[in-house]
Amino acid sequence: MTFSKKAIGALVGGVLLATGAQAADGVSGAMKNLDPEAWHKQMCTDRYADSAGRMAYIEAKLSLTDSQRPLFDSWKQTVLGSAKAQENECLARRSQMAHHNILERQAHMMQRLQHRMADMTAERPSLQALYNALSPEQKKAFERPNQMGAGEHGPHGNWHGHGPDGTGERG
Repeated sequence: MTFSKKAIGALVGGVLLATGAQAADGVSGAMKNLDPEAWHKQMCTDRYADSAGRMAYIEAKLSLTDSQRPLFDSWKQTVLGSAKAQENECLARRSQMAHHNILERQAHMMQRLQHRMADMTAERPSLQALYNALSPEQKKAFERPNQMGAGEHGPHGNWHGHGPDGTGERG
């Protein structure tokens, strides 16, 4: 009986060890095939797609009236225009930030913050007009986080930075 327990323990240990080794080979193999340029391009384009998806979600969630629709469309156009500019800047930047020194990275971060402030300033009039036209129930829906789960909207406020108190970031 003791021999069986030892044999089973050794067998299970061997299987776990072999599985771990295969998993490690799979990870290192995947890392070897990682194309940083392709990953960077996908990341940039995914951000724009995410913004477009968020706008569609907000539009559906608000159940806009005919009089509110032009106000939403104006805000949406501004938000998606900023998102497209972010995508283009991101694609132009490539994934070279790792090769810059700390002063260059800080200057880049400051530039991104200035761009985000400009985006928020540009969004403000259309956002304010839309928000003022919403009913109290729509305002609650607009300000309420996604009901699908806590944390869906990240640390930057409602709608990933596209809401009354959001502070999203630029590419």
